[in-house]
Amino acid sequence: MSGNLKQVSLATETLQVIADHGEDMSDVRHVIHYFYEGNFRALESALKELGYTTRLTAKEDGVVAERYDAIGEEWRTTTLRSLCELADSYGVEYDGWEASMTRQEEPSQRKSRGWLSKVLGKKTK
Repeated sequence: MSGNLKQVSLATETLQVIADHGEDMSDVRHVIHYFYEGNFRALESALKELGYTTRLTAKEDGVVAERYDAIGEEWRTTTLRSLCELADSYGVEYDGWEASMTRQEEPSQRKSRGWLSKVLGKKTK
Protein backbone atom coordinates (compact mmCIF):
# COMPACT_ATOMS: atom_id res chain seq x y z
CA MET A 1 0.00 0.00 0.00
CA SER A 2 1.40 3.39 -0.98
CA GLY A 3 1.91 6.08 1.63
CA ASN A 4 -1.02 8.00 0.22
CA LEU A 5 -3.37 5.02 0.34
CA LYS A 6 -2.69 4.68 4.07
CA GLN A 7 -4.88 7.77 4.40
CA VAL A 8 -7.86 5.65 3.34
CA SER A 9 -7.49 3.34 6.34
CA LEU A 10 -6.65 6.23 8.70
CA ALA A 11 -9.93 7.92 7.73
CA THR A 12 -11.89 5.17 9.49
CA GLU A 13 -11.08 6.68 12.90
CA THR A 14 -12.01 10.21 11.88
CA LEU A 15 -15.29 9.10 10.38
CA GLN A 16 -16.06 7.19 13.57
CA VAL A 17 -15.49 10.32 15.68
CA ILE A 18 -17.95 12.24 13.53
CA ALA A 19 -20.50 9.40 13.70
CA ASP A 20 -20.02 9.13 17.49
CA HIS A 21 -21.16 12.76 17.74
CA GLY A 22 -24.48 11.67 16.27
CA GLU A 23 -23.88 13.11 12.83
CA ASP A 24 -25.70 11.66 9.83
CA MET A 25 -22.91 10.65 7.48
CA SER A 26 -25.16 11.12 4.46
CA ASP A 27 -25.34 14.86 5.19
CA VAL A 28 -23.22 17.09 2.97
CA ARG A 29 -20.39 18.91 4.74
CA HIS A 30 -17.35 21.01 3.85
CA VAL A 31 -14.30 18.81 3.23
CA ILE A 32 -10.74 20.10 2.77
CA HIS A 33 -7.82 18.07 1.37
CA TYR A 34 -4.09 18.89 1.58
CA PHE A 35 -1.43 17.96 -1.00
CA TYR A 36 2.31 18.72 -0.94
CA GLU A 37 5.48 18.20 -2.97
CA GLY A 38 5.62 16.52 -6.36
CA ASN A 39 3.75 17.97 -9.31
CA PHE A 40 0.99 19.54 -7.21
CA ARG A 41 0.32 22.28 -9.78
CA ALA A 42 -0.68 19.69 -12.39
CA LEU A 43 -2.68 17.88 -9.71
CA GLU A 44 -4.47 21.17 -9.02
CA SER A 45 -5.76 21.25 -12.60
CA ALA A 46 -7.02 17.67 -12.32
CA LEU A 47 -8.77 18.49 -9.05
CA LYS A 48 -10.53 21.46 -10.63
CA GLU A 49 -11.84 19.14 -13.36
CA LEU A 50 -13.30 16.96 -10.59
CA GLY A 51 -15.23 19.91 -9.15
CA TYR A 52 -12.87 20.95 -6.36
CA THR A 53 -12.13 24.56 -5.50
CA THR A 54 -8.36 24.84 -5.15
CA ARG A 55 -5.76 27.27 -3.90
CA LEU A 56 -2.05 27.14 -3.19
CA THR A 57 -0.91 26.82 0.40
CA ALA A 58 0.35 29.96 2.17
CA LYS A 59 3.98 29.02 1.39
CA GLU A 60 2.98 27.92 -2.12
CA ASP A 61 4.51 24.51 -1.44
CA GLY A 62 1.28 22.60 -1.96
CA VAL A 63 -2.36 22.79 -2.91
CA VAL A 64 -5.55 22.79 -0.86
CA ALA A 65 -8.70 21.35 -2.44
CA GLU A 66 -12.22 21.89 -1.10
CA ARG A 67 -15.63 20.51 -1.93
CA TYR A 68 -18.90 19.71 -0.21
CA ASP A 69 -19.40 15.95 0.11
CA ALA A 70 -21.40 13.43 2.08
CA ILE A 71 -18.67 11.51 3.83
CA GLY A 72 -18.90 8.00 5.16
CA GLU A 73 -17.72 4.52 4.36
CA GLU A 74 -18.58 4.70 0.66
CA TRP A 75 -16.85 8.10 0.38
CA ARG A 76 -13.79 6.69 2.17
CA THR A 77 -13.45 3.71 -0.14
CA THR A 78 -14.26 5.50 -3.40
CA THR A 79 -13.67 9.27 -3.38
CA LEU A 80 -10.85 9.32 -0.84
CA ARG A 81 -9.18 6.31 -2.43
CA SER A 82 -9.41 7.98 -5.86
CA LEU A 83 -7.84 11.18 -4.50
CA CYS A 84 -4.94 9.21 -3.03
CA GLU A 85 -4.42 7.37 -6.31
CA LEU A 86 -4.60 10.66 -8.22
CA ALA A 87 -1.97 12.16 -5.92
CA ASP A 88 0.22 9.08 -6.51
CA SER A 89 -0.09 9.54 -10.28
CA TYR A 90 1.40 13.06 -9.94
CA GLY A 91 4.00 12.08 -7.35
CA VAL A 92 2.27 14.26 -4.76
CA GLU A 93 2.02 13.63 -1.02
CA TYR A 94 -1.60 13.50 0.16
CA ASP A 95 -1.34 14.98 3.65
CA GLY A 96 -4.86 14.29 4.85
CA TRP A 97 -8.28 15.84 5.04
CA GLU A 98 -10.61 17.53 7.46
CA ALA A 99 -14.36 18.00 7.46
CA SER A 100 -16.78 20.08 9.42
CA MET A 101 -18.34 18.14 12.26
CA THR A 102 -21.85 19.25 11.37
CA ARG A 103 -23.87 19.28 8.17
CA GLN A 104 -23.38 22.29 5.92
CA GLU A 105 -25.03 23.45 2.75
CA GLU A 106 -22.94 24.54 -0.19
CA PRO A 107 -22.83 28.34 -0.36
CA SER A 108 -24.71 28.24 -3.67
CA GLN A 109 -27.61 26.41 -1.98
CA ARG A 110 -28.02 28.79 0.95
CA LYS A 111 -31.05 31.00 0.86
CA SER A 112 -30.30 34.68 0.90
CA ARG A 113 -31.57 36.36 4.05
CA GLY A 114 -32.20 40.06 4.50
CA TRP A 115 -30.02 42.17 6.74
CA LEU A 116 -32.74 42.44 9.41
CA SER A 117 -32.95 38.68 9.81
CA LYS A 118 -29.16 38.46 10.04
CA VAL A 119 -29.06 41.08 12.79
CA LEU A 120 -32.03 39.76 14.76
CA GLY A 121 -31.54 36.07 13.92
CA LYS A 122 -35.16 35.83 12.75
CA LYS A 123 -36.80 35.13 9.46
CA THR A 124 -38.48 38.15 7.99
CA LYS A 125 -41.40 38.11 5.58
